[in-house]
Amino acid sequence: MAEIPLWQSRFLVPAAAVEAFLDALDEEISVSAFEDSKRPDLWAIALIHRGEPDREALLARLVPVAAPWGIAPALEIGPIPSTDWLYRTAQTFPPQRIGRFWVHGSHVGEPPPSGTVPIRLDAGQAFGSGEHDSTRGCLLALDRLAGRRRLKRVLDLGCGAGILAIAAAKCWPARVLAADNDPIAVAVAHENAARNGVAGRVRCLLSDGYDSAVLRRSGPFDLILANILAEPLCDMARDTARNLSPDGALVLSGLLDRQADSVLAAHRLFGLRLREQIGEGLWVTLVLGRGRGR
Repeated sequence: MAEIPLWQSRFLVPAAAVEAFLDALDEEISVSAFEDSKRPDLWAIALIHRGEPDREALLARLVPVAAPWGIAPALEIGPIPSTDWLYRTAQTFPPQRIGRFWVHGSHVGEPPPSGTVPIRLDAGQAFGSGEHDSTRGCLLALDRLAGRRRLKRVLDLGCGAGILAIAAAKCWPARVLAADNDPIAVAVAHENAARNGVAGRVRCLLSDGYDSAVLRRSGPFDLILANILAEPLCDMARDTARNLSPDGALVLSGLLDRQADSVLAAHRLFGLRLREQIGEGLWVTLVLGRGRGR
């Protein structure tokens, strides 16, 4: 698989401004926020880009967001050497217990805890390896759904590294489609499914939303997982409802807490109601279905 040239940009903002910047930058392939260790009144916003970002174009996006806070973001931009990225990620990616799931990298030698469902992913190949709060929320939703019902057809839309598709395949004897509009993500998801022993039931394909003919022929789905972003989730609400079976479950994430109402409203228009809401940090995961609910 071709190596991805990765670059990182980083800048500091007041804690109260974090959500505004996350919202403005949600089209980046990775955006994270964390407290600055030297100045607890400030948070660091870190972005990962494919290739060197255009400093002036990035600043043009940041200045209008920064203006109400009276700040001028001081951008630090630099390349991330691939070997260093993978090494550092491995060292800072300890095994994670998320509900019944035990997510670990290949550098972990210890056996999985008794009663857990192990998922092996090496962070850094593609995005979505369990460390982000939105992915954690989806895994917790899967954990709860697995204790209630059996599913036969599952769709992971915007699959990234394939963690949710793999988790679903390990919970149910289901046929799982893992779809993404990024060919690199599709390749990585396929490799990860094979490493986790579920390649025979997880089919990875390239699709921009629900555009794939294979995807449309494979539905309706008993479960749709979509850990994307608030705006595309709203835009696809009609198609999502069409591809969800009458008693199917829908898990939506990749949205901030303040975006939950608008995403929910978009899906209510097509008969879907909230069953459960899971909060992880600044991020929210919604579990929806037809019938009663709000």
